[in-house]
This record gives sequence, C-alpha cells and structure tokens, in this order.
Amino acid sequence: AYAASKAAATMFTRCLGLELAPLGIRCNIVAPGSTLTAMQTGMWQDERGAERVIAGILETYKAGIPLRKLATPEDIAHSVMFLLSEQAGHVAMSDLYVDGGATLRG
Repeated sequence: AYAASKAAATMFTRCLGLELAPLGIRCNIVAPGSTLTAMQTGMWQDERGAERVIAGILETYKAGIPLRKLATPEDIAHSVMFLLSEQAGHVAMSDLYVDGGATLRG
C-alpha cells in the first residue's frame, strides 16, 4: 500500500503539473531518502541504526547511502525552498531525489 500510494501521488502531481503549467504554476516532486527524524530512529534496534541505514543491507537488496550520511530535515527543506525560488523558475514536473544517492538513479 505504501509503494502504491507513493506512485499514485507522483502521477497525480505530474498530471496536475500538466494542467496547471499554462497558468504558470509549477508542480514538482520532492522524494526524500532516509532522514534523521523520529520516524527513522524509531525503526532502529540499537545505537548502530544510522550506521546500518547508511551501509545498506545486501541480503534484502537495500541500497546504502553513497554520501555516507543521513539527510536532516533541513536538507529536505532547503531542496523545497530551491524549487519554490525563482532559481528553479523553469523547473516543472520534475522529481528531485534528496537521498544522498541512495536510489542510484542515472
């Protein structure tokens, strides 16, 4: 259900972006990776939780984080602020992955 809801939200945002672009309204998607929040730390079994997330888990095909650090809420907020700024004035219907390279996108 989690993956399906994320996919639905992504496609909804793209369709909305297509409809609103003629009005000058830009719709973009911010896809944060593992972020140092209470939700993240609540899933850790012990004090080595961050280390495990960063390293990844080969047995379950979970990629690690190439930048070797968890995102902070401020990292995500700065990315959103960039998209809201005039510096991103021609960015529309894009996916911005803020994950330290974890999705291994090309």
